[in-house]
Amino acid sequence: MAESLELSAHGDVAKLLEKLPSLISDAHHSEIWGIQLDGDDDKRKEIVIKKFLEQHSIIPSISLARASASLQSALKWRRIVQPRSALTGSREILTKSGLQHITRTGDRLIMWVVIDEKTIRDLPATYEGFMQKYGLADLGTAALENVASALIDANCELYGEGSLQAACVVQFKLYSVPPGRRIGISLRDIVRDMLSGVVTELQKYYPGFLDRAYLIQPFDDYLDSLEISESLLKKTTILQSAGDLVNYLGPDVPPEFGGTGMPLCNRDIMRNICGERDEPPTARDPLEIKRTNDKTEEDTVFGVQENDSVSNAENPEPELTWSETIGPPTIILDPSDLKNAHELCPDKGGACLAWADSETIVKYGHGVRLAEAEAMHLVSTRTNIPIPRLLSAYVLHGVCYIVMEYVEAESFNKYWDRVSEPEQQNVLRQLRNYVSQMRSIKGEFIGGVDSSPCRDGIFDAVWDNYGAGSYGPYASEALFTEGIVQVLRDRIPPNLPEESSDLDSVFFTNEYVLYQTVRELKKMNHSIVFTHGDLHCGNMLAGYWPDYWEFYRAMFQVPWRPSWDRMIEKFIPPSYVEYEIIKKVFSYVFN
Repeated sequence: MAESLELSAHGDVAKLLEKLPSLISDAHHSEIWGIQLDGDDDKRKEIVIKKFLEQHSIIPSISLARASASLQSALKWRRIVQPRSALTGSREILTKSGLQHITRTGDRLIMWVVIDEKTIRDLPATYEGFMQKYGLADLGTAALENVASALIDANCELYGEGSLQAACVVQFKLYSVPPGRRIGISLRDIVRDMLSGVVTELQKYYPGFLDRAYLIQPFDDYLDSLEISESLLKKTTILQSAGDLVNYLGPDVPPEFGGTGMPLCNRDIMRNICGERDEPPTARDPLEIKRTNDKTEEDTVFGVQENDSVSNAENPEPELTWSETIGPPTIILDPSDLKNAHELCPDKGGACLAWADSETIVKYGHGVRLAEAEAMHLVSTRTNIPIPRLLSAYVLHGVCYIVMEYVEAESFNKYWDRVSEPEQQNVLRQLRNYVSQMRSIKGEFIGGVDSSPCRDGIFDAVWDNYGAGSYGPYASEALFTEGIVQVLRDRIPPNLPEESSDLDSVFFTNEYVLYQTVRELKKMNHSIVFTHGDLHCGNMLAGYWPDYWEFYRAMFQVPWRPSWDRMIEKFIPPSYVEYEIIKKVFSYVFN
């Protein structure tokens, strides 16, 4: 039986080879995967034919007809799309950025793909010419062309010994984005569309390529929208860590995947395809970009500070510290007791909020600073705004703890939905009074209440290390505005290709326009006022900010209902122009 199937398959190859001229004529195209099907390379033509026949071999009686139709469809698609047009430039991008590697050990071919959101975000700046002409979708198609070329070459070497397929390893590296409302098309949307297109093309126009697929730490937002055939899903394994791959592909995988083989960069056959190149020279910067490492004394009083980790390494902090404004802690909790403490918001990322006892809660951990406790102290002593009573605040072994009384209350959104319209208006009047009291407290600098750096999502997007930047405090709005411009500069890769220094560069022209737009803010002479900085329905942080910042932060939160945006101006003086400018800054930083 097996012998008859083999003879049948061999006969189908011959028949499809005979049909090639008519398929080429109907498609008005003869090239596929770099091979001219109307040329003289019979070995490569046969390899292509076998790939299409293998893909449609489930029902032998119609295998030839389905393979013929599939091949003709692929040729027509290639005539329209011209997938190899972007190949030369894309190979360098994919190799140097580390987004794709291809390795071969014996008869095993593996395509390694990294969906690194941060690297992808930086491509328009680093490779402006290519991205303006082709774009991310073409880069994805070029990745398929790369593995096609490698597969054809490998099958030629193994000609007569069976058909070689590739395994595919896809690793996801997500780029953390601070919470906020959706602004236009996000980077993740763009990457998702690219992946969707690549998966569709792979299944329709690159048949018989993949033997297995391994997805490392996949993100649901990507996978739930991909139209993956059941046959491909059956070949797919999801892994929770890169080190698990060694259990499936053996010890020869690179060390970063749990094996003992050579690192990917040392065995990537794509480097043989595109050739090694020196690192691109540092670009002449048409915007005279100066990074935080190049700052001068005039930048700050207060200016852009060094990363905290640098100073901490040279001058280790004492085990216990506290705020001189608040005074020594009156309560010090045992950290080991908090390990089993009941959390109030266990599903919320970031800081922990837990019961210290039946009437006391403690906030501690990631992102908690003494500045928050000082803000509570300031509000309690300078206003009559009802807030939880601050009991103790300190830093123990590098972790900040804020101990406060527990005040039971109903959340704003639940209360709003159950009360009458007059009661709603009364709530807005109370909020307006509270905001007015806070704004009556003037500041002499912009930053945390304790003169710490500015804390906001837009200050987190340093190019090579998310969250590593330290900006402020600033002695004036003018310096603060230049600090925002510096944030935009610091997100740009430091070594750009020479073409990016062109004064006619679309990317840098857009950057210049945004910088100048931001600089308009300092002409508006805003006051520096005490600002909550996180007013929304679930949280009624703080510091001294320009007077428009409260409105921006309240508007930027994801609204709990559409009417929230209209409510905000009823208790915070509106600053719509400033809001649109800072919102655009956020969108540039993270999209």
